[in-house]
Amino acid sequence: MRRTDQWLLGCFAVTMAVYTAAFAAAFSDLPLNIPSWHQLLLLYFHAFPMFFLQLLLCRRARAVWRLLVPLALLAVPGVLFLSAAGWMVMGWFLLLWWCAAPLLGSALAWLVWAVSLRKSGRGAGKTGRKVL
Repeated sequence: MRRTDQWLLGCFAVTMAVYTAAFAAAFSDLPLNIPSWHQLLLLYFHAFPMFFLQLLLCRRARAVWRLLVPLALLAVPGVLFLSAAGWMVMGWFLLLWWCAAPLLGSALAWLVWAVSLRKSGRGAGKTGRKVL
């Protein structure tokens, strides 16, 4: 594994640990009584672990379908949540709100990866796969 890949994996592990700790701290006692900065951290910080994970997958994956694995990881709990919520409009809204940050992190990683491929001259013709 290259040094950059190790750095990406380390950043993913650290940011995921921070998010998990913030999540556990918020839901450790009910009802929720957390400050607004903690709410923002819960809703948007998980874009960072998803960014590092997706960028690592973009660098390491040889098959294009493997780049969609993080989106599948979002779909499984989303479907479980929506089935438990009764597929109501509020369930859709909460799922969209909760998944917006990871999707943004993934999209940003795809963009960074595509730009780095173009700058390095390893576009679609040399790697055998299309750039996003």
